[in-house]
Amino acid sequence: MPQDVLLYFLNNLGSLYRMRRIYPHGSRQVLQTARQAYQRLSEWGKPIRITLLGQDLILEDRRIDPIPVSCQALFQVLQQLGFERIQIGADAQVEDLLNWVEHIVLKHQPPYQSSKILTGWMNLQQRTSPQSLFTRSIMGYLGFLAETQGILADLEARKPEGIVRAREVVSTIISRLSIVRELFEPIRELKNFDDYTYTHALNVCILSSALARALRFSEEIVNTVAMAGLTHDLGKKEIPKEILNLKGALGSEERTLMEKHPYFGAKLLLEIPNVETNHPLLPVVAYQHHMGYDRSGYPRIDQRMPSHPLHVVSQLVAISDVYDALRTVRPYRPALSIEKAASLLIRDAWVGRLNRDYVSPFLLLLNVLSVGKKVILSDGTKGKIVETHTNRPLCPMVGDEQGRVFDLSAPSAPRILEIEEDEENLFDIPRSC
Repeated sequence: MPQDVLLYFLNNLGSLYRMRRIYPHGSRQVLQTARQAYQRLSEWGKPIRITLLGQDLILEDRRIDPIPVSCQALFQVLQQLGFERIQIGADAQVEDLLNWVEHIVLKHQPPYQSSKILTGWMNLQQRTSPQSLFTRSIMGYLGFLAETQGILADLEARKPEGIVRAREVVSTIISRLSIVRELFEPIRELKNFDDYTYTHALNVCILSSALARALRFSEEIVNTVAMAGLTHDLGKKEIPKEILNLKGALGSEERTLMEKHPYFGAKLLLEIPNVETNHPLLPVVAYQHHMGYDRSGYPRIDQRMPSHPLHVVSQLVAISDVYDALRTVRPYRPALSIEKAASLLIRDAWVGRLNRDYVSPFLLLLNVLSVGKKVILSDGTKGKIVETHTNRPLCPMVGDEQGRVFDLSAPSAPRILEIEEDEENLFDIPRSC
């Protein structure tokens, strides 16, 4: 019965939009329809959240399929105007509903904000003054961080609505990454956020989807990569906090338990209704993300079992997972600089623990192999990058202090061993932020 009230409200809202397009503002027909919507809202007694996710309409945590005929015109115009979320307060009045529909009929774009109705983009922040791009990036990042906390809580409780909320966040993250890199910047720059559980899940989601997009994968794959990044570490829920937060090295028994978290994560995801059917790669990535491209990691597979390559999504998430772990404050070490973390990725790429073909474009995203960067080569030579090869970023042209230039793409050339820190680019945000 409560769900029926929500559907009735949705139908009334669609009808209100249609009526206002036919009749003038304040007419009897429009007012009557608005009162019907208000009555359903009062019966529900709680705020109502409507999310537009691609071609899907999500009412609270429920996907509406098919979309009622009475709502189709409203749904289409909201899509055209760029609305992603509508949140209607439980105390919204008839006048509030009328004013919002008027905003839509006049084809004003989001955001729309009143004391009772908030619409626009997901995690819309009220702004009282102009903000720099970096400030807006931080605000957007923190908004998604709050969403991530709720999503992981739902998933850990094996609630299917957690998957719906994850899809909402992932869809918005990907749409923003396709326009600007604003969400990428806080991850690239900030290294003192130490609420590891939530920031790590969000960071791996954003980094992995940015990498998938850079590789020109399909939108379907990009979405899957982002979802897998968000859920890859759910198994750590089963690891005692005293082990997760241990300041010293793990003992043998502690390490054995820690290395079971991929199994725990895959099992948890498989226990969420419809995940195996609708999102089969999520448990696969949760299980594989620590295996290593060369299978030197864990869980270890019996040598007698047939060997299969890691799924490409697992490979992308693994790169983002390693990088973000290195860049994050941990109980046993401080966060590493961008350059140091990138150097360790390069090392893992050369020895085969990570797929070199995917590490290269990831480093391009980080902008750590650009012209002017100082590097140390495997033969001990120190120099600067003087030219880059677009298709082989790990093999640039490097000039040393004697004026010699090395083409690292040559078969006998040395490799990049380390990227030196750029002192004027050391940018740390204190933990109080």
